[in-house]
Amino acid sequence: MANIILIDKSRVASIIDGNMALVKQSVLNALRIHYEQAYVQPSKVYLQDSPHAHKADRIIAMPVHVKSHALVSGIKWIGSKHTNPQHGLNRASALIVLNDPGTNVPIAVLDGALISAMRTTAISLIAIERLRTEFRTVAILGMGRLGRMHTNIFASEYPSVQEIRCFSQHAPFEDLARQFPQVMKCDTFEDALKGADVVITTTTANSSYIEPHYVPGDQLLINLSLMDFTIPVFTGSDIVVDDWRQCRKAEKVLKSAIDQGLVLQADTHELSNILFGPMKHKHFPGRTIVNPLGMALEDIVTAWEIYQQVKDDASLPTFEIE
Repeated sequence: MANIILIDKSRVASIIDGNMALVKQSVLNALRIHYEQAYVQPSKVYLQDSPHAHKADRIIAMPVHVKSHALVSGIKWIGSKHTNPQHGLNRASALIVLNDPGTNVPIAVLDGALISAMRTTAISLIAIERLRTEFRTVAILGMGRLGRMHTNIFASEYPSVQEIRCFSQHAPFEDLARQFPQVMKCDTFEDALKGADVVITTTTANSSYIEPHYVPGDQLLINLSLMDFTIPVFTGSDIVVDDWRQCRKAEKVLKSAIDQGLVLQADTHELSNILFGPMKHKHFPGRTIVNPLGMALEDIVTAWEIYQQVKDDASLPTFEIE
């Protein structure tokens, strides 16, 4: 018999909401583990009800075994529907299960939605701080949960940012424009991109639409939604990925470029390598696109940090399994 601790969204939020420093450090720990190759991370499994389903309509299973720092195994099970916000739901929701690697018995189940959103935002911040020491104008396309989270952080914690140019087809964000003078509501994505030093996509785009002439300078492009930039943007930029092996398998724009022989592994740099490896002093002065598919390693290490803080709390609910 074993008792599994249940860590719901309110308890997760009590630890990490408003504490991006903790999440960033957890993600940095995960990236160091990635660089040291002290993990086993099988390919993601995508579950869709049709081969013609919208790219954002899927459930993904993301397992990993961590061999250093956080000695744990786990899986994130994250479901998404691009129409969920129309029904008052978050686009994505997630559960994270942690297992004791000594026995493989589950030890905790956590709400994973906030963990997933904050570790994704942490990746943006880590990449930006590594690749652009100075930036004043940020464009954010898509103003759902991730877009709002990025906007809040840049407006409140980055005094050098003078303008945050936001565009969203559906999600309202007038409250942010009223709260922060840096936030500008743009009528088109083209307007948002004009003059931006950093571009962040957090949309539910189903096909690519941003051509090179929309980003003609030396911008840093954070391609969180993975579908917005066309292949010529990739081939005309330095490319940074979180994990080459996983990126080359996911049915996104970068994989199309790889399949056509337009992007080779030698054309890319893994983020962990430019943070901790021989490339840590390399400069990327031209247009650079960061294509973070998202790794289970980041989610599970962050969840493990939360678990460490609450595991001895006898007030947490549990349930018994055989």
